[in-house]
Amino acid sequence: MIKIHMFSSATKVAGQGVGSVYTELISLLRRYFPDDFDIRINDYGRSDISHYHTIDPQFYASTFSKRRGRKIGYVHFFARYLGV
Repeated sequence: MIKIHMFSSATKVAGQGVGSVYTELISLLRRYFPDDFDIRINDYGRSDISHYHTIDPQFYASTFSKRRGRKIGYVHFFARYLGV
């Protein structure tokens, strides 16, 4: 079984598509691959894959740990938050 740690704070603000995409991904993985993936949410323990959905200072700091396994970033940016 592959241990995947999902990192996200996308569901903290209601009404964003980012949170919907994140929760749908978790739901699909748990429904269709329950025997293949051990999925943990915002868990800083040892993992095979760390999947980052949002940029948070504590998540970024954890990318330097060798315990994080393979690191994947799937992050959404909105221009209005960047001052564009």
